[in-house]
Amino acid sequence: MAPSETYEQRVTATRKRFIEGLPARTQAISDTLREAEDADPSERKVRKIHRMLHDLAGNAAMLEYTEIEDCLRKGLHVAEDADNNGSTLSADEVRIIETALADANDVVVKI
Repeated sequence: MAPSETYEQRVTATRKRFIEGLPARTQAISDTLREAEDADPSERKVRKIHRMLHDLAGNAAMLEYTEIEDCLRKGLHVAEDADNNGSTLSADEVRIIETALADANDVVVKI
């Protein structure tokens, strides 16, 4: 942070980094969706997806990217329900999450 940088400039830079990094972060979630169920012995796959989506949707909300947040929350709700129920994701639930990620990336393209 430069000493002369204003708060608004820092927020603008943070928002820009979020938008630039969103495709890689959504890709990481997509990659996790395709992992084997036991790929990470320290964390259940659905919990990891839930956590990643929660983080991403929360960042979008904090940075006031409402349209991106709305897209991500559709997938987040599915992952959260599966995580809370201790279940795995069905093929339909995976498609919902993938669609949510694609929709969020489509919004980024328009920004």
